[in-house]
Amino acid sequence: MTLIKELQINIAMSNYNQRSGSYSANYDYIFLDNLNSSSHSSLFRSDLKNLKIKTWDGATCQVLYIPKYGSQPAAILARIPASKISQTTKLILEVHDTTFSSTLSTGGEVLMFDANSDTYSQFFMNYSGLSINNDSTDGGKYLRARFVPNMDGSAPSSLITTFASGNSLSNGRVTVARFKYINGNVAVNDNATYFGTTIGSYMMQSDFNLTMYQQDLKETSLTPGNDDKPYCMFTGTTTLVMASSWDAYSSGSDSEGDWKQYHLHGRVGTGTSTSADYLEGFDRNNPSKIYQQEYAEIEISPTWYATTEFEEFNYFDLKWLLIFPSPLFAVNGIPTITVTEKEKIKTGIRLYKGAHEYPKAYKGSTLLWDADDEDMENTGLYIPDKIINKNWDWVF
Repeated sequence: MTLIKELQINIAMSNYNQRSGSYSANYDYIFLDNLNSSSHSSLFRSDLKNLKIKTWDGATCQVLYIPKYGSQPAAILARIPASKISQTTKLILEVHDTTFSSTLSTGGEVLMFDANSDTYSQFFMNYSGLSINNDSTDGGKYLRARFVPNMDGSAPSSLITTFASGNSLSNGRVTVARFKYINGNVAVNDNATYFGTTIGSYMMQSDFNLTMYQQDLKETSLTPGNDDKPYCMFTGTTTLVMASSWDAYSSGSDSEGDWKQYHLHGRVGTGTSTSADYLEGFDRNNPSKIYQQEYAEIEISPTWYATTEFEEFNYFDLKWLLIFPSPLFAVNGIPTITVTEKEKIKTGIRLYKGAHEYPKAYKGSTLLWDADDEDMENTGLYIPDKIINKNWDWVF
């Protein structure tokens, strides 16, 4: 295994807020979907599996390699220690001449349904509108979810998970769904119950003519914030990225139990790269007393008709669904992620005897070396290559 090049991933938050004491997760997860758009992409395999991600002090981050699909590029989900996250987080991106396998497993904090290999009945409430179909794009499978009206409420009419409950509200939630096909009228609730008693970040896409004035409705909206765009963001083969966070600013107890009041932040977009289209809503001081302590399920719902002729009910085709906790994408705003050359760091050592530091070395009155000597030229003291060629970052 040969290291070809070391690059640098820069993650800058546009409106960064230091995570509050309510956040308990030890890690943030970063969904990197724009690496292949960097100027260094010629060094990367098309599946990104020759890349490793490390923290700035050299600790290897667990990663999940996500394959490309159709026009959608490969991506990486990386797990970063929360202590390494700041307003201007920097990571090391290593390019190697070998192929790596994913080291981040799913089924714990990171939940994933993959239509190519998983049985949908293990992950979703079953209803007559679900079916697994063969996928000519990659030789695998996809899950079709079709809107099926059910007047008596005895069965769901949308895709709703059965395995995503239980994560703390305070840790934030990110939902990434990659579609083979999505169009028309779709709703997404990242904190759903079967009868819709709980609302988290809620997106609705409307593309139909259903008014008394025959007015076309083409918009995508997001709550909280009631933000909307006068066109539909998700059509064709698209990846949906939806994030929400609940940052508690007050708490108490009453006869109904323990409650909290939250700053609510939601965002939905076509990806996490700087060119991704998105909507963002923020409710600073929601006065509602929330007795719920954990997220509920993920719901993705095809609604109404597939055409304006009202001949066929709407549907979407799902390739995979990824769910993970990460306040980085939610309460901390929208990250701008770039790949650059690795910054050069001063090279040197510091000499200690016990707790006392000797930053300079003399022979008589002659200065032999200085810990602040950036280029470490020959000053009389010969330092082995195994020391001088390391980026010690001013520690020894």
